[in-house]
Formats: sequence, structure tokens, C-alpha cells
Amino acid sequence: MKNLGSMGDILSKGIAGPSLDELKSMLGEQEYAAVMKTINGVIEKNKREVSEIESKALEDARKRQKELNAYSNQVRDLEYQLIMAASEVTELEEQVTSLKEKVTGADIQALEKPLNTEQADHPIFGRFLADFGYKKVFAADPSKLYTSTPIYKKQRTFRTERASSIARAKAKSSVTGWPGTISVVEYTGKGQAVLVDGQHRLGAHTLLARQMKSQNPDRPLPLGMTEILVEVYPADNENMAAEVFTEINKAEPCKLVDLPQAKVPVQTKKIIDGASEKLRQRYSAMFKPSSACRTPHMNIDNLRDELFQANVVARYGFKTEEDLLNWMLAKNDELAAIPRGEWRPKRRTRAKTLEKALEKAVAQNFYLGLEWDWLNEDGTYASDETSSNDDDDDEDDGLPFYGAQIK
Repeated sequence: MKNLGSMGDILSKGIAGPSLDELKSMLGEQEYAAVMKTINGVIEKNKREVSEIESKALEDARKRQKELNAYSNQVRDLEYQLIMAASEVTELEEQVTSLKEKVTGADIQALEKPLNTEQADHPIFGRFLADFGYKKVFAADPSKLYTSTPIYKKQRTFRTERASSIARAKAKSSVTGWPGTISVVEYTGKGQAVLVDGQHRLGAHTLLARQMKSQNPDRPLPLGMTEILVEVYPADNENMAAEVFTEINKAEPCKLVDLPQAKVPVQTKKIIDGASEKLRQRYSAMFKPSSACRTPHMNIDNLRDELFQANVVARYGFKTEEDLLNWMLAKNDELAAIPRGEWRPKRRTRAKTLEKALEKAVAQNFYLGLEWDWLNEDGTYASDETSSNDDDDDEDDGLPFYGAQIK
């Protein structure tokens, strides 16, 4: 290598930026070529490394963006559900307030009087249709009936989501009018009446009518939306009202916990209702309005009835709804700890159905809807050895049907 001079000369030239010709002259042809090859090799290597890093970073960013989009979609779905639920509640409250303001003093006075023996229309129950002796039948304005007749105190709790479900189904139906009748008990001589059956249909009408009016305020409600059949039973006392309520619900699905004859202690029912509602709020995506919902979903009325029939409140001495709720959450954790391979199909289900149910239970961290065996006092979650996995019947009996054994 040629003498390049002092370090000061080299640095001064480096700082000044010698040209390639000067550098070539200082190094010589062969050494210059070797240096340039080395430099170019280092540059190309660095470029490849930078390119690989950028590609990996881009791929990671795409994955994170995809995950973020998925989470964002879930959040939007939940926000939409929350908005819809809040909207339904608000609309119902506004409708009730509006209709209450429209009830005149004459209407209230008429409501406080028992039905007369003449075949006359009623300011609340509506157009008189028939007198069968043991009951009278009217064609009532659903909105007026709903806001003017209190719900029987032992009736099932009014649930907005159930009324909303009925309203949505009715909006899609081509059948005009409302099925069945609304049942009212009027206390003879007291001027009081209570709604014993049909509260959710009336609530559905209110929601649907509100929606129709908001879309087209000037358009009258369609045929079948302005009247609903009402049967009015006379009763001398509340015991008679309880009998009518029980008789109606013997023919229609009604849980034992809601029947007056079950004589559920007030505090017990309060604990069961409160804990069940809090569990539903915590796992709202896993609760369905239908009592025949598929596993691992749960229906709140099924849950209330199972808790009552299992006698868990008295059995464990629960004093508050929080006690019962915490116990159910602990049971859910026990079920979550069961290895997936130990779950076995039960009753009328196939292995494929079990897999789908387990996937949803794992995704939502909610396992109580897979079975009812967790209500057993001994904590055993036994599988059904007599069931067949080859049954092709896809019908759901409304009950959870999977089991496993906690070890």
C-alpha cells in the first residue's frame, strides 16, 4: 500500500471529502477495488437486514391491525347492543309517560268502578264483545291497557329483552293482530284490576308501535295493531287472582318458582331473582329470551326455577343475592377448570354439538349453561353413560346437557 501521509492529512482529506479518483490514486488500483468491494458488500448486507426487519415489522403491524380490527368490531357490536337496549328502555319509558298523561280523570274513575252488568264498552278494557258469565271479553287499545292496568305482583318480572324479541318477530310476521288474549283479574267491589298474563305482548306492542310512529308519524297503525283481545275475570279476593294466574300458566309455560301455589318465601325469591339478574348482566351475551335456547346459552327464568327447585338458598344458608351470585361464579370457575377432553355428550346431543358449545363457553368464559349438574350438593359433575352420541335429533329440549367429572 502506498504511503498515504500523516493521520492529519488523511482526516483532513476525509473531512474535506476526497474524490474517488483521489482515493483511487492514494490506494492504488488493486487495493481500491478490494476496498470498494468490501464496502459494497457491507452496504448490500445492511440493506438486506434492513429490508428483512422492515418486512417483519410490516407483517407484525398487519397482524396487530387485524387483531385491533377484530376487537374494534366486537366493541362496535357491544356498543350497538347497548345503544339498542338503552333506546328500547327509553322509548318504553317515554311511551308509558306519554300515555299516562293522556289518561283522563274520567278514565281513572271508571277504572275504579267494577264492570257493570250491562253489555257496555269499558274506558280501559275497550270495546265489549261477549259475556260468558265467568268472564267478559273486550277488544282493548293495547297501549291504554298496558299503561292503565298494573301487573299482578306475583307475575314474572317484566323483561325488556323478551318484549323486544317478540316485537322483532312480530315485525317480520305477515300475520295481522296478536295471538291469544290478555288476561286481567278485576277485584269485585274494589275497583281494582291487575294484569295476570300477556305483559310481554303488551310491552312488545308498545315498542313496535313506537318504532312505527317514529318512522312515519302521520301513518296510522296497521290493521291488528290497534286492538287486542282482553278477557276479564271477576275475583272477590287475591286468592282468586292467584288461582286464575295458576290456571292460565298450567296451560302455558310457567316456572314453578313463579306459581303462587309454590309458596316461595319472599326473601328466597328476592335472592334468586337478584342473583340471577346480576349473572345475566355479567354474561349478557350468553343469556337468551327463549326458554328453549341452545347450550351453552341460558334463559334467566330457567335458571331461577332450577335454583329454586335445587333449594340452594336454604341448603347453603344464603342471606343475600351476593352470596348466591358468588357461589354461582365459583361453580363457573370449577367448570372452567375441567379439562376439555373430560366433557362428554349427554342426552340428545352429538359430539359435534358439544364441541361447538364448548368453544362458545370457552370464548365467553361461561360454563354454567353447559349443564345443571353443578347444582348438586356433592359437587359431582357426572356424565350420562346411557346416552348415545349417534342420535341425529337436533331438537333442543331447553336444558343444558353436558357433563364431566371434577377430580
